[in-house]
Amino acid sequence: MSKYPQGTLGLGTLSWRGAASLRTALKSYGDADFFDLFDDAVIFLPDPDEDTSAVAAQYPYRIETDPQNLGILSGMEEIANRLETEFIFFTENDCPLIEPRAEADRQIGKALELLDQDDVCMVRMRHRKYFGEKFNIYNKYLRYFPTPDTGSAKLKRFFRRAKAKRLCGNAVYVEANPAEKFPKYITDAGDGFFLVDAQTMSWTNQSIIVRRDFFLNTVLPYCKPVPFRRGANGFKLIEIELNNSKFWTQSGWKIGCGPGLLTHERANDRGY
Repeated sequence: MSKYPQGTLGLGTLSWRGAASLRTALKSYGDADFFDLFDDAVIFLPDPDEDTSAVAAQYPYRIETDPQNLGILSGMEEIANRLETEFIFFTENDCPLIEPRAEADRQIGKALELLDQDDVCMVRMRHRKYFGEKFNIYNKYLRYFPTPDTGSAKLKRFFRRAKAKRLCGNAVYVEANPAEKFPKYITDAGDGFFLVDAQTMSWTNQSIIVRRDFFLNTVLPYCKPVPFRRGANGFKLIEIELNNSKFWTQSGWKIGCGPGLLTHERANDRGY
């Protein structure tokens, strides 16, 4: 029987190499009994090395591998195919947990409630306050929407209207009352959660909960045929294939954003 009334939930972690980052992340999961919140847990190790495999073996994962490095898009697809749960919580090797188990349980429960709504396609679980490394949205947002407002910011918004619109959703990471700032695009969903229109917030691969069937049957069939333009290590990235496409921005989908559970902390041999 599932731990949540909305359906079964699996933890899917992707790690190509990156043993040092993975060690930090998985220790945080183990210390908080995070694994107990899931009906299944899979870690996918493409082109596995001994150090990463040894770290993963210390935790209650089903370890799945492939002899080749498949890239992030295909790695996430492998996780989704090897899990059979109705929902998937995707993490990567550099996403440690920074909230206690009770708070993780609360936020996951709320996220699944939101995903039961037909228009909510994804819930972001990266921490809104302690979002960690490599998160440039905060400063980008403030260049367009500073407090107090400035003349240069007004000019940016006027001459780059499309970009300003795309940044509105990221008010959830900066503003005390983002739904009041942009009521057209952001709705207060209660319990510290907001719903953000996909017009104004991008897809992210990292620290998200999605319906497994939505990911396999809607997201991937769009992304995989898109001609390759640029990616990471020569592989496609869902973030590049999907974001800024009309398929995403005109979808009418909502993205849930809660207070967040995970941060982003890379070590030297982070891999992905």
